[in-house]
Amino acid sequence: MEISIVGGGPIGLIAARALLADGHQVRLFDPSIKKPKMSLALAESTLRLLDCIGVELEAGQDLTEILVNEKGLPGSMLLHASECGYPRFGRVVCSQALEEAVALHVSECVETVAVETIRARSAQANPRIQLATGEEVAPDLVFLADGGRSHLTDALGMMAHHRPFGRSVILGRLRVSSPMKGRAYERFIGTGPLAILPVEQDVYGFVWSLSPNHAEQLQQSPSELIEALKDALPDELGSIELVADPVVIPLVERWIDQPYRPGIVLIGNGAQTIHPVAGQGLNLALRGVTQITAELKQSDPDTAVRTAFANWKPNRDKTRLASSSLEALFDRDVLPRKILTSLGMVVADQSPWLKTKIAEAGMGIVS
Repeated sequence: MEISIVGGGPIGLIAARALLADGHQVRLFDPSIKKPKMSLALAESTLRLLDCIGVELEAGQDLTEILVNEKGLPGSMLLHASECGYPRFGRVVCSQALEEAVALHVSECVETVAVETIRARSAQANPRIQLATGEEVAPDLVFLADGGRSHLTDALGMMAHHRPFGRSVILGRLRVSSPMKGRAYERFIGTGPLAILPVEQDVYGFVWSLSPNHAEQLQQSPSELIEALKDALPDELGSIELVADPVVIPLVERWIDQPYRPGIVLIGNGAQTIHPVAGQGLNLALRGVTQITAELKQSDPDTAVRTAFANWKPNRDKTRLASSSLEALFDRDVLPRKILTSLGMVVADQSPWLKTKIAEAGMGIVS
């Protein structure tokens, strides 16, 4: 089958490798050369997919512990992968390292050219892609993976729903003096959830939900950001310093109810953008890609896409709800909520069964 992919981020590259491994002919179009560095929490399901398609990922750190707590309260929950029956919950890696590892297997099918227009399949012809070079491509199926602000998606008439949170996230990287190998943190500190992910030996990525004004203020003043992080982070990490310029992104949940047209399917942020603090966006998208590639082995492209989306949609709905619920619950700096949350974590910490279920749901290990 001839398949074209538009967009060369991690999801587009992994989709290309998976399709090549299944014997399809693939062309990937992406004019971008340099992309922003992000800290990605790859769920165990994503790591298994990478293993199945022959991608070896040596960079990053295995995630073996997750400490969940709220600043200033005694209750906490510590999840150990071994106690939950897993060697690890996943792996944290820089997006650039992931892209480089996958690109080794797909370089021959990547073309640095922009796509100007896409037309869906008609009764007479395959979907059509018009390239900036003037070439027209007519594959059997198009994977559209060029992000959530795509003029191509708009031109296809795929209207997205938007739900602003009225919040922004500030994200970046920091170096700590006392790293805890393999341990991630989910901290609730009254301003919104803060996720801290171990990327390298002493380097952590952070994603912090704040009011828009506060996020902008901290971005413009590195010294204030350092002091705020010192106050928010657990003492066990020691002293900290920034190792990358922070980025601020407005928080908006976005999704398309039916992210496909005849001969075209959206994957990644084009189909849905969810709250980043739980780190599930990429993992959710790749579970969808896995469904599509499996269905393509036994059905025509349009039937495969419809069936895959029907099978994947319940997981998408649950993941969206769980991710947005963190924001809805933990941005409320009120004592009754804090007390209930603290007690809930104490109870959960005493239940191996509940901790296993929380870990599986939070890291996307079970789809």
